[in-house]
Amino acid sequence: MVPSFRLKLSNSFMLVFVFVSCVFGQDRVNSVKILNPNSIIQISYANSAGIEASRNKLKSAEYNFKLFESEYTQFIPLLLDTRIKRKAGNQTSGEIVAGMEKEFFDGSALSFYLGNSMEKFGGGYENTHFVEGSLEFPLFSSNRKLSRLIKRTFEENELYSANLGYVNTIRRVIRSALERYYDLVPRKQILELLQKYRQVLTLLLQEERVRTHPMERQQIEDEIRSLDSDIKGWEMIVGSLKIKLQRWLGVESLDEYYIQPIPLGLDDGDYFGKEYVENSYESVLERAFANDTEIKIMRLIIKNAKEKKRLAEQGKWDFFVSLNGRYSYIGSNEQDSYQRDYFAGAGLKINRMDAEVLRYSRAKAESDIISMQAMIKDRKLEMATRIRELKGELEKQREQLKSIYKSLQSRHNVYDNKRSRYLQGDETVDNLIQAFRSLVNTEKHLYQIANDYFDNIRDLQYLCGVYFEKLGIDIK
Repeated sequence: MVPSFRLKLSNSFMLVFVFVSCVFGQDRVNSVKILNPNSIIQISYANSAGIEASRNKLKSAEYNFKLFESEYTQFIPLLLDTRIKRKAGNQTSGEIVAGMEKEFFDGSALSFYLGNSMEKFGGGYENTHFVEGSLEFPLFSSNRKLSRLIKRTFEENELYSANLGYVNTIRRVIRSALERYYDLVPRKQILELLQKYRQVLTLLLQEERVRTHPMERQQIEDEIRSLDSDIKGWEMIVGSLKIKLQRWLGVESLDEYYIQPIPLGLDDGDYFGKEYVENSYESVLERAFANDTEIKIMRLIIKNAKEKKRLAEQGKWDFFVSLNGRYSYIGSNEQDSYQRDYFAGAGLKINRMDAEVLRYSRAKAESDIISMQAMIKDRKLEMATRIRELKGELEKQREQLKSIYKSLQSRHNVYDNKRSRYLQGDETVDNLIQAFRSLVNTEKHLYQIANDYFDNIRDLQYLCGVYFEKLGIDIK
């Protein structure tokens, strides 16, 4: 008697690995790339043309943002300037200076120069080396900075939009790739189980009892043909999903990849999706809030709007202090005498700003803050509702999988018993086939529920920002 074929779900990966090793050899196994949830995140991110396009659009927006700021925050490392003056009385003077300048976004400015001056009058001249510098900075508040922030709004919006577009493209591409993988794995397992059970019936045809009873043999052959029809249908489904998966992975073929099954772990303590099933709703929600890129971007908008509001409230007056000075450290004339001198200056510039402009600036900033706060609240409510729904379904599906798995074990026992009794002549072929169908349908149902279980995990991963954790991408 040929023993019936059983497969423990927790050991399926090891059995497949051994099979691949035996058939293709160890060198072939070492060259095979593994497709699992983690590797799919990496592969799709690296290969997606859509992500690449969105990434470069974000870079373009970042460069445009920096270009705008650079116009107000320039650092000029080398400045050369020459000046020649001629006055009445045949008096000529000239200077040559070399130095650097730095401007800051809040309106502060700093400069430093080294120079030489020469003054000629009558038949003599005087030559002097000097250093000079100047500093200008806001004393209390800077309406100048507010004005620049307002002018920068367009570039900010473009940057936020590009940033949001980039992260949404990553989420869409990776979610689509994982969706095909999570659909493919259980359907591939259904195909394999049908092929497995076909082999079980093929081996049954070799038994003496079947060979000596033509009508019973025909019934078993009819069952094999029915399985063949199902196998062809599932082969088309699996083939189609592979094509869709490779499209989202950005690869030309899956021939060099091993599609790793997902351990359901129904007979042990470790299993796929455990953190979403066993962790509390509050901890899953906290993780989702902490990693949500949309919330992070909206918080950045609020932060910038609060700065604009602060400047608008304090920007009625614009106080700027300016300091400058020069120190001449070596001087000479025709009599080779030396002199050292300096001058220093200070000034205060006060501007009264247009109250109407400030009022509109503050009102706009407040509206932006309220709008973003409301959007964050709505986003959190949407996420909380969806996570509660998905987690509830996931917990029930986990219990359902355990129940079906126990039923499957019972169906195995029933089939083994009827098969043994049939070969001994104590059971009808009709009862045997009925037990066989019940076994096949139960295992098929197990993988169909697993597909729904994987779909909910996929959506929870999407909401919890798992992709960005794995890729090390953070929005700051």
